[in-house]
Amino acid sequence: MYKKAIKDNSNYLLPFIEGVKYYGSNEIEHALGTMMILNKNGDILTCKHIAKEFIENDILSKRYREFLDECKKASKSEKERIEKKYGFKGNSVVLTNINLPFEVQGEIGIEIKFHEYLDLAIIKFKNVKFDCEKYPIFSKELPVQGQSLCKLGYAFPEYSYFEYSKKDNNIILKKEMTSNFPLFPMDGIMTRLVVDEKGIISMFETSTPGLRGQSGGPIFSPEGVVFGIQSMTRHIDLNFDVNTTVKRGISNKKVVYTPFINLGVGISSVKIIEFLKENGVEYSSI
Repeated sequence: MYKKAIKDNSNYLLPFIEGVKYYGSNEIEHALGTMMILNKNGDILTCKHIAKEFIENDILSKRYREFLDECKKASKSEKERIEKKYGFKGNSVVLTNINLPFEVQGEIGIEIKFHEYLDLAIIKFKNVKFDCEKYPIFSKELPVQGQSLCKLGYAFPEYSYFEYSKKDNNIILKKEMTSNFPLFPMDGIMTRLVVDEKGIISMFETSTPGLRGQSGGPIFSPEGVVFGIQSMTRHIDLNFDVNTTVKRGISNKKVVYTPFINLGVGISSVKIIEFLKENGVEYSSI
């Protein structure tokens, strides 16, 4: 049902590729997101929480180097004080590295415009050329309950780009890299319309979750028309708690289980069109 729609909508997608280092570990987590090329100018639409990474990347790098410089001058007993000063602990992200999957002609420049409060951002890359056969076609209408929709994005990454260099105290590209960015589709139906923080219907819910890596990707109909952008997944408690004993072979096994339903949330194309119009960005709609 979605064979042609997936092919058409995959034409304008780009992966957001990022390496992440946590405090106290030299292992690098490989993360992915999704970006949509909107037009021949190369204007890009993605989620605000993805676009913010371009800004956070520079901030983190500066703070981490300042932290290391202070640690070099301090005694071992002072290290805890410095850690508290910078807020660094086991789960703290201290460094990131973003790799852009396209060729840059000269010095790259980035201009980002964020929506006032929705999880939307427009990115303009300077000195970058994109060649796309097709661009997204946005719906001027909201999806209806029960309508079949498909999410498309870069879930389940199959790449290994980055490693941590102790010499440089930085995330660097590996000499031998694994690179495979398969798009992953996930279909379902529209379950409910969702109001935003201002009480406006600007989002909708889908019966299947948005997977990690699909954020920023399109949500479209079997005809390929884009009804929204994947923003987040909500986890709703079903209140079906299980606390029982079951038989497994000749043994009894204690089972304790609290199930949740995982549902996707997309920002509607209606709000996307408004955002693009406000910023003078060229787009296609139907």
